[in-house]
Amino acid sequence: MRKYHVAVFTVTFILFLGTLSVAAELQDGFMGYKWGGDISHYDEFTELYSKGDITYYSNPDESYTIDDISINNVIFGFYKESLFGVYVCIDTLEIYDRIKQHMKLKYGLPDTKTVSSDRLTLKWKYQDVAIKLKIDEMRGKMKLAFYYRPLSRDLKKKQLDEIHETSFRFFPIDKNKKPDMVPFLEF
Repeated sequence: MRKYHVAVFTVTFILFLGTLSVAAELQDGFMGYKWGGDISHYDEFTELYSKGDITYYSNPDESYTIDDISINNVIFGFYKESLFGVYVCIDTLEIYDRIKQHMKLKYGLPDTKTVSSDRLTLKWKYQDVAIKLKIDEMRGKMKLAFYYRPLSRDLKKKQLDEIHETSFRFFPIDKNKKPDMVPFLEF
């Protein structure tokens, strides 16, 4: 009986260490690509799109695996030439379900679940990494995204500031001043 307990403990411990090493890899980066890593270190990338401080790249010659699922369509997002996000395009519902199950096993139940019209977004947080699994049933699009939160927070704040500065305002009222009252209708 004692040998059985030792064997079960050993197997459990090995599985626990394996889970920790995979999770530690995500904390450091995505499949060998370091979070915050400079684009100059990745000669194999092909630029896809750029706007302002954000540039998206892919490596068409490399295939990636998540839970023994081969994935070819991976996009890397760089903000100010530093890796901040990874986007995995999912082709089929079968692969979506397998990835969803894998994420639940690895990171537990999602921290948040958002449903809006025909979209479902599951979100996990692991240390400095935010993970989103999205499905849009109307358009048939599915993706898994990883965001390095220290950089993505800066990016989100900058985008919000830019939107605020350039947005068209219907009512240019300063919230610190009382506006002049204008009659809506006069008879």
